[in-house]
Amino acid sequence: MQEEIEKLRNGSSYRGDIRPFVRPSRAAIEELATELRQNPSENVRTEIVKILLNVGIETSPHRSLRDPWILSALFYDAGLVRDTACLLAFEKLALFGAPDALVHFGPTIAALLEEAPEPSLLLIVAKAKAMEAMPSLQKLSDDPSWNAREEFRIALAALGDEAEEEFFTKPFASTQDPKEKTELATRLGRIGTSSAMKILASEMRSPLVQVVPNSYEQSVRTEFAKALHFRHPECTFLEHIETDADYERIERFCELEYGVVWTRPRPAFLTMRSLAG
Repeated sequence: MQEEIEKLRNGSSYRGDIRPFVRPSRAAIEELATELRQNPSENVRTEIVKILLNVGIETSPHRSLRDPWILSALFYDAGLVRDTACLLAFEKLALFGAPDALVHFGPTIAALLEEAPEPSLLLIVAKAKAMEAMPSLQKLSDDPSWNAREEFRIALAALGDEAEEEFFTKPFASTQDPKEKTELATRLGRIGTSSAMKILASEMRSPLVQVVPNSYEQSVRTEFAKALHFRHPECTFLEHIETDADYERIERFCELEYGVVWTRPRPAFLTMRSLAG
């Protein structure tokens, strides 16, 4: 709230976004959590999870899941039964969970992984940097149905396994294929270690452009910014690139946050451009 007031004091105009001024009702969330715990209907549970996800995202200034009561309901109450509701909760927590909020649920995440592994749980382990899950990961390392999965390798890399991190960072740094580089950027964003993020950030002046003939061309930098945003959901400017000044701001962020020193000039401005017609 104070941040929003400060913006007004500095001359910014109110743009109609109510999210900074709205907080979920704890009483309402608890009612939904109780229904999640007690109702055996998978359909009802799934609909409640959808409500919790929507409320959590839409009332967050950064469109991330960070409210502690909503996170508790999604982990503890949705996680009681491994049904569609539970898997939906895990999937969206992996995508939208705020890292600085998930970190407080490390023991819970570890217990859920020990109980029954899920690919999305492994990505939550990575995002939360849940070191409490390391014993479960060590058990899975002997299981061929899990130890070759990308999510498993991302989780290990996120918890400090340098060899697993290099499995992603080395090809990212060396490839000049735009499609491969953007896909690997997403993996680095999910790993989220300082070293992986610095390697990602250092490529924010990449001149590579992904071209789909007769359709569009897109700078890889837009996807790199999204991967950075995955680790920094509070930095909403990483998702909105409309002018070269936006790229300049992102570069400044990379300099300050990760110590990047540029070795080449910024490419000509491009986000995505249609090639149709």
